[in-house]
Amino acid sequence: MLWCLTLLTAGLLAGCAVQGQLHNKTMIRGFNALQHKNMAWDKPASRHSFKRMVQLGANAVVLVPFLEQDSPTSVRVRRSDAVTMDQLQAAVNYAHEYGLKIILKPQVLVADSWAGEIDHDQPQQWHVWFNSYSQHMLEYARFASVHGVDAFVIGTELSRAANQVDWPGLIKRVRTVYSGQLTFAAHNVAGVKAFRYWHQLDAVSLTLYPSLGLSGEREEMRRYVEATVQNLKLAVEHIDRPLWVLEIGMPSAQGASLKPWQWQHLKQAKVDLGLQKNALDIWLDALDKPWVSGVFIWAWYSDDHSGGSKDTDYTPQHKPAESIVRRYWRL
Repeated sequence: MLWCLTLLTAGLLAGCAVQGQLHNKTMIRGFNALQHKNMAWDKPASRHSFKRMVQLGANAVVLVPFLEQDSPTSVRVRRSDAVTMDQLQAAVNYAHEYGLKIILKPQVLVADSWAGEIDHDQPQQWHVWFNSYSQHMLEYARFASVHGVDAFVIGTELSRAANQVDWPGLIKRVRTVYSGQLTFAAHNVAGVKAFRYWHQLDAVSLTLYPSLGLSGEREEMRRYVEATVQNLKLAVEHIDRPLWVLEIGMPSAQGASLKPWQWQHLKQAKVDLGLQKNALDIWLDALDKPWVSGVFIWAWYSDDHSGGSKDTDYTPQHKPAESIVRRYWRL
């Protein structure tokens, strides 16, 4: 510790191993950018949201349009009106303006459930559902091609669908209309292990929301994160593809460390800004590895007045966690 302080005093910051600054400087990094109900992407003021991402050190962004279905067993998928194509195009334009690499990640919203619970009893039902889903993905892939999107995610957190439908067929169809990088966002390390088609894609991707323990104390969370990252390394070491962690995140809510994926009751939770700050600090440090090619935080809103000291949501906007992100990413 004394040696490290001596180096700092001498102005040799680079010689101190634990300073928070990103070591893997080739890493793509940024946020999952969501359109807020108060600020559509096609409003000029939303440009400031992109500016602030860049000021924190982001060099890439994940844009998230939505599909939706009525229940996990529905076979009809429809495009949500939460983000229109015109609004999405405006977000792409701003991202280009600020020099950000763009990943387009359409996600399925399921009423009173989530994408990982989508399931069907019969192969024919899976077939009908996947045909409906695929039509929308091809539409977004064409959009991605026309508007210069760098990478496209063909599925996100579709855990039960991972080995029930013809992903190779969809990959082939998407490649006929889109020439950028393709990936699939598995859910947690188990999802990476379960998906069988990584060799047909350009990157291995996942969303990462393991439990970080009950206490919310820093050292307990660190142990959980380090174990998860080690398991992830073992899961991908035989796959010759870049690894993108497309989502990490923690609500700024008391008790959120136990189940950081739960968002439904955040409005009733008590604020805990320190929990979020510590969790992101631990994640960004643990994932700063040469074998991790990309890291993205959930989430960042188009309305840059989002977040703040009374907010329990995932965004680090105007919270202490912002300083953590800047410390790692602002090179």
